[in-house]
Amino acid sequence: MSTAKTKVITLDQETNVSPKIESEVKQAPTTLIEPLKKKGELKPWQKITLSILVGTILLGALAVSMYFYIFTKPISPSEIITINRDYLEQDLQIINWSDKVKFITTALTTPDLPRTEQSPLNGLLFTKTEIEKLEKNRPIAIMINNHYHARPQSALNSADIVYESLAESGITRYMGIFWSQGTSKVGPVRSARQYFLEWLSPYDPLYIHDGCASSSDPRTNACGNIYSYGIKDLRTHGYWRVTDRVAPHNEYNSTVTAWDYASKNGWGGFPEIDTLQFKRDAEPNARGSRTKVKVRFRQDLPNNGLYDSEWSYDVKSNSYLHKIGGQADLDLETGKQVSAKVVVIQEVIMQSSGDAYGRIIITTIGEGKAVVLQDGKVTIGKWKKTSRTERERYYDSTGKELLLNRGRLWITAVPKDQGKFDIIEQ
Repeated sequence: MSTAKTKVITLDQETNVSPKIESEVKQAPTTLIEPLKKKGELKPWQKITLSILVGTILLGALAVSMYFYIFTKPISPSEIITINRDYLEQDLQIINWSDKVKFITTALTTPDLPRTEQSPLNGLLFTKTEIEKLEKNRPIAIMINNHYHARPQSALNSADIVYESLAESGITRYMGIFWSQGTSKVGPVRSARQYFLEWLSPYDPLYIHDGCASSSDPRTNACGNIYSYGIKDLRTHGYWRVTDRVAPHNEYNSTVTAWDYASKNGWGGFPEIDTLQFKRDAEPNARGSRTKVKVRFRQDLPNNGLYDSEWSYDVKSNSYLHKIGGQADLDLETGKQVSAKVVVIQEVIMQSSGDAYGRIIITTIGEGKAVVLQDGKVTIGKWKKTSRTERERYYDSTGKELLLNRGRLWITAVPKDQGKFDIIEQ
């Protein structure tokens, strides 16, 4: 062990320190006189380890903070507040969360406007703003093919009123009156018949059809009477054909195109139309529970039941679902079953015209038996139509005019002597 050269202070005699002690001091180990280290002081390697650990923790905390700041999105307002989508525009495209908040704020502060304006066609209610827009357009009557090769049809569920009647050979045809709902595709379109002209006249509509029955007999001369009645005839304007069906079951048209044409040719605006009397749906406890009826238009030409029309009451919607030829009648555009709020089955007088085409004459002016389906109940009364330009009206057995539910009105004309109407369930 080495020794340190330590300076020794010699004590005076009064200290009485012996030389031996002085010698021992000279040879004392260095470790004994090194300054004592503070208790608890870390060694260098411990300091380095601690620095690395603290740095790692700080970096980890920073990384977690950045992740939540950058990669996580805020809570959707819709998870906090539930908003009725009816408040928002149908074609609303939300770009980001801030836009959504703006629209929600508007929705919360803008209540629905009251629906106080009644459609004279079928009683549906609209706001004043909606009715002002609708009244810029004229109703459109469109002939719709019901041959079994033309099914399913497009846009029957968009019509305000539908007329169903025979054409020739026991085959039925539809005429839809469109106004409150526009449609970009309707059809297949078919030709005009005289009695349909008499049914459409009260609405003073635009008229879409492909062809018409021509005859020297005014009772069947649809082509001549379209002109003599002053009907706003669009014929096939705006039509197109699809390639997945064969003619004449592949022609379609559009109410959008028709209204555009009408506005450019002075046929825009809503005409004066007599309204029927309408009411609210009956309360659930005042409704029937089930109704099923079936119509056969010609018993002498049954066509294997392909044109038999059947209606079944749907309790949930308080409306009637349609079958044709034993199959559910589906709207091609929506896939939904064709339905009506009120179904009227009215007996009419039908006779043969005697021409080479097998055309028929149907008496539309006068009165006859009517069966009205609404609210799950069957009402037997009568229909009356006083002139070509007047609408059909419906009365109960006491002669009081019936109040009809608001919504799609479906009118079926059944030949009194050749047709058949059965109430299957009630």
